Amino acid sequence: MKSYRPVSNLPFLLKILEKLVAKRLMTHLSSHRLHDTLQSAYRTGHSTQTVLLKVHHDSAEALDVKYMAALVLFDLSAAFNIIDHKILQMRLEHSLGVTGSALSWIKYYMSDRSQCVAI
Repeated sequence: MKSYRPVSNLPFLLKILEKLVAKRLMTHLSSHRLHDTLQSAYRTGHSTQTVLLKVHHDSAEALDVKYMAALVLFDLSAAFNIIDHKILQMRLEHSLGVTGSALSWIKYYMSDRSQCVAI
C-alpha cells in the first residue's frame, strides 16, 4: 500500500506545455553549465551505467593507492514525493537563475495541488 502513486490527470495541452517547459529548463541548465558535474539523471548521454562506471573507477583508484573505499547507498525512489516546493522554488531562482514569467508559471503550476490514490 505504501508504494501506490497517484496517476496524473492533466489535460492533454497541459501535458504538452509541461514537456515544453521541461525541455526549456534543461536547455537553460545545459547552456549555463548549471548541472552538477556528477548528475546522471535526466541528462542526454548519462545513465545508470555512467554512475556505475564512475563509482567503480573511483573505488578501484582508491584501492590501488591503498586507501579505504566505502559505499553508502540511500533509497531515494520516493524523494520527489516529499520535496518542499518553497525550497525548490528558491533554488530555481537563486541557484539556477530561473526568473520572471518562467518562475511565476512554475510557482503557479506547483501551488494548490493535491493528490490521492483511489482503490
